[in-house]
Amino acid sequence: MIKSKRHLLHVIKVDSNRLEYILAHLDEFYYSFDKPKFDKLTGKPKRDGVGNIKKRTINSSKDDLKSIQSRIYNFLRSNISLPKYFYGGVKGKNNILNARYHQGNKYIFTTDLKSFFPSISNKRVYTTLVKLDFSPNIARIITKLITRNGQVPQGIPTSTLIANLVFRPTGEQILEMASRHHIKFTIYVDDMTLSSARDFKHLVPEFLAILKRSGFRISHDKTFYKTKNPTVTGVIVHNNNLRRQPAYNKIVARLEKDDNAIKSLIGVKAYLQRIDNA
Repeated sequence: MIKSKRHLLHVIKVDSNRLEYILAHLDEFYYSFDKPKFDKLTGKPKRDGVGNIKKRTINSSKDDLKSIQSRIYNFLRSNISLPKYFYGGVKGKNNILNARYHQGNKYIFTTDLKSFFPSISNKRVYTTLVKLDFSPNIARIITKLITRNGQVPQGIPTSTLIANLVFRPTGEQILEMASRHHIKFTIYVDDMTLSSARDFKHLVPEFLAILKRSGFRISHDKTFYKTKNPTVTGVIVHNNNLRRQPAYNKIVARLEKDDNAIKSLIGVKAYLQRIDNA
């Protein structure tokens, strides 16, 4: 990969002085804001147990740092092939194709990796880059450029790709076990799905143990083992077809009444059409 600073500067397209300035003033190149969490199906804000609106903190980069992160992303994407089980942040793949991959299997297990991006520490990023054959010094510099406050920030160009790369050793363990038992496995960003024609409920604790040993946690309220109308990455999976969630009919009806939501309505209808055509 990248062994020298000269090569790195060529990839990120800045000179040494500018890079040193950015590394010394990283906070100047970020802006943070809290984004309310909305229920996609109702359009209403999600609330915690005491009624407060749930929010996620977005750390977006800007100016030269964002450009550098985009170039790092392009370099990684061009030089590293991800395993087929990754569906999030991968060109040509999406949540609908992820759901379709599991079509035809009766038993489906889904779970959500809790606080996925915050769980990707700068130490994990550095270790991953070294394993990818970046020199230790270059791995240290890149880690500083694509992490903030000791973790991968959600909202920068490299976030999903680097999270996939960090998760890959765990994914390989899950894939190895899944393959032995004729189970399909995919992950879409932080949504993991396992499916099979045969009942594998007794194996679920072993899969979860792999995640736990690797330092990942699951959201128990987003964990399901189903045989009837399972929802995989937002799409209902039947034996012979995929189906939109019924609540989308209410979303369309609500948007049709809002003259300021034309773009959103067009986007939702196009998305639903892709599900219908899958």
